[in-house]
Parts: sequence; C-alpha cells; structure tokens
Amino acid sequence: MLRKEQNDMLTQTGPGTPMGNLFRHYWIPMLHAEELPENDYAPVRVKLLSERLVAFRDTNGRCGLIDEFCPHRGASLWFGRNEECGLRCPYHGWKFDVEGNCMEVPSEPTESGYAKKIKLTSYPVVKRGDVLFTYMGPPDKQPPLPEWEFCTVKPEQTFTSKRLQECNWLQSMEGGIDSSHVS
Repeated sequence: MLRKEQNDMLTQTGPGTPMGNLFRHYWIPMLHAEELPENDYAPVRVKLLSERLVAFRDTNGRCGLIDEFCPHRGASLWFGRNEECGLRCPYHGWKFDVEGNCMEVPSEPTESGYAKKIKLTSYPVVKRGDVLFTYMGPPDKQPPLPEWEFCTVKPEQTFTSKRLQECNWLQSMEGGIDSSHVS
C-alpha cells in the first residue's frame, strides 16, 4: 500500500509532475487517424496528460493539436469553425493555425501586428499506421518516430482499437500485468 504522496507522485501526469515530465519525453498515441477524417472537419476534443486540447485537420491536410481554450475569453475552440487553414474561435473570431499561431484578430487591423504576439500551446502530430501520435515534451529532446510493427505493416495486416478505461495509467498497467487476468 502506497502513501498518498507516493501514489500522487506515480499517478499524476499534469505539466510539471514527475510522471507528466517522464511521459512527455515519448510519442503518445492520441487518436485513430479516421477520427480526423477530412480537411476542415470539425475539431475533436483530446485530453492527454491532464491537458485539455483540440485536434483538427486544416484545409491543406495538416493535423494540429492545440490548447482547447482561446486565450482571449477562454471559449472552447471545440466549438470553433475549422476554415481556411485555421480554427476560428466562436466567441470573437480569433483564428489559430495547427502550430497555435494566431492568424487573425478581427477587431484589430492586420498592420498592428497584434495577432503575431499571440500563441497557443501546440504539439506536433504525426500519422503512423492508422494512429495519430503527438509529442508533448521539449522540442530539443524529441525522440525518433514510433517504429512499432503495427505502424509499419500494410493496413490489411493490422487492427487497431481503443476503449475508455476510467482509471489512471498505473491502475491500467497493473491490471494488464496481473497474472490472475491471464486466463
């Protein structure tokens, strides 16, 4: 039995936590590629390592993963419009690209340069097999892309599924390696 402090250290994965910092040094599977089926499709909510994010595929087919909330008034970009290579906030129309750069602030003249000063947290997204992965760690420590067999074989040679399991990562891992579950 672990003390609360030990349990928290092992199971909390938010930014700045020991396990959160560790997990952020690896590529993390985030969605099936089919969940972002086409360009300019509706954004998808993603919660990873205690961060609330939205994923979207822009007009040019680039996938992005950015902070869910607009920095202006905190509106959820999940309600935003995915249009012309960016995600537009439903509240005041601020528009962000897949890298989190603010492209447009409708209430400010373009010449003011105000939009260029605004940036959301964003993470790179890559497709490996039929899975979209993201890397949430320091850019200078980004590891090589995942090369697991299911990522590299022909689509007809693999099957990928996902499920919602309401627990922390350690409970899932412990249940998966418990020998009483083998049968």
